Amino acid sequence: MGWLIYNHTPACIRDEIARLCGGENEQRRSYPVLISRKGNVWYAAVRVEPKDGRPPSGRDSTGDYETDATGGYTFAAIFLTSRENGQWGYKSMDETMGPNAAEAPLKLIDLLSPTTSEWALNWRQSCRDHAARASRSLKPGDVIRLEQPLRFLDGTERQTFRISRERWPGANRSTTVFTCLETGAVCRIPNIRQRGWTRI
Repeated sequence: MGWLIYNHTPACIRDEIARLCGGENEQRRSYPVLISRKGNVWYAAVRVEPKDGRPPSGRDSTGDYETDATGGYTFAAIFLTSRENGQWGYKSMDETMGPNAAEAPLKLIDLLSPTTSEWALNWRQSCRDHAARASRSLKPGDVIRLEQPLRFLDGTERQTFRISRERWPGANRSTTVFTCLETGAVCRIPNIRQRGWTRI
């Protein structure tokens, strides 16, 4: 599915995401169980339940999900959103489509039904990997080695750094500083928790 653009921004984007996740027809109903946001990406655990009381078949209609005793299942929906020039838009997909956005929290992943979809399984693992990286802490004195060297504006590549905390004059709080062990250069590295690195 492509992008759907509104001429205005919804009063409450979370409520709009919830509305997009819900619905019903003669056979089933769906509703969000949990909604989470990371930047411009919204993640939802969406519950699907049959309405006609048929005995559960064990699988959903696509064959991707294992149903529970009620015949229902829960899957992940992902919404990329954008706001520009007074307009708001979204692009929706589910976990079986292999979305690149994979920062759903573990509490959402834990709500999802067992699946045989390789795309969904890979996406769930990517979310778990992201959560593991984000939970790593750095302390002053730690030495880390990046999986991939960083190229700086002066053309040098740096890979091994010692961590320190500095409080610059006039600053309200201290800042994490990285000192390159190869060159002695002092720098900042954005999004360090999301990068691949090992403590040495």
